[in-house]
Amino acid sequence: MNNSRRRNEEPEADKSNLWLLTYSDMVTLCLTFFVLLYSFSTIDTVKWKSLVVSLQGALGVMPGNELPTTTVEEKNFDIDEIKMEQYLMYEEETKRMEEIQARLDEFLSANDLEANISTSIEERGVIIRFQDSVLFPKSRADLYQKSTVILSGLSSIITELGNPIRIEGHTDDLPINTERFPSNWELSTARATNVLRFLIKEGVPGEKLSAVGYGEFRPLVANDCEENRKKNRRVDIVLLRESLILGEPK
Repeated sequence: MNNSRRRNEEPEADKSNLWLLTYSDMVTLCLTFFVLLYSFSTIDTVKWKSLVVSLQGALGVMPGNELPTTTVEEKNFDIDEIKMEQYLMYEEETKRMEEIQARLDEFLSANDLEANISTSIEERGVIIRFQDSVLFPKSRADLYQKSTVILSGLSSIITELGNPIRIEGHTDDLPINTERFPSNWELSTARATNVLRFLIKEGVPGEKLSAVGYGEFRPLVANDCEENRKKNRRVDIVLLRESLILGEPK
């Protein structure tokens, strides 16, 4: 008798859960509907979030399943916007650098200095390149008196750009070993630093300046003859691009 009663009650228990099938079908259809809408249209991100949150609330989704605050689309948009801003800054800076280069070249031409001092615009900024013989006696770091006149004339131009300025000292690969300069590191660094000190005296803001010595390790050409070694013994004044420093090419 008891077994018969159990058999009669079991189907009733099964039928009581049939509503879950209908509920799950409804949830699936709703989700499919909204995914379809999204695939056929471009929806404002904020409105889409609000719609999804409303749907979550209607379907009883737990608060722990919240959407991330930033979607992949938003991140890509931000990245593209930053790249465009950096590009526009780069282009505007290039125009100003071309104007400064034109003034520098005019100064060099007027003072017959083009043979030993050159300018160029590279990815990192405007480069003013001095052969070491223009600025210093051989194997020394004390500025020639005549070189101070040149640097003074150039300083009034380079400060107008307002960009950071890095002075780079370079040597050839011939070793040096004196009491003051045990190696080319010390010689190249001392030369760069002395140019920096002079520019500060000329009114260039110290916070805009930096100096570095590379010794013989960044040659322009191979150190295989005296003519090439002469090219590698140099001091570069680099007007750095602010757009690359803030976003940081090279």
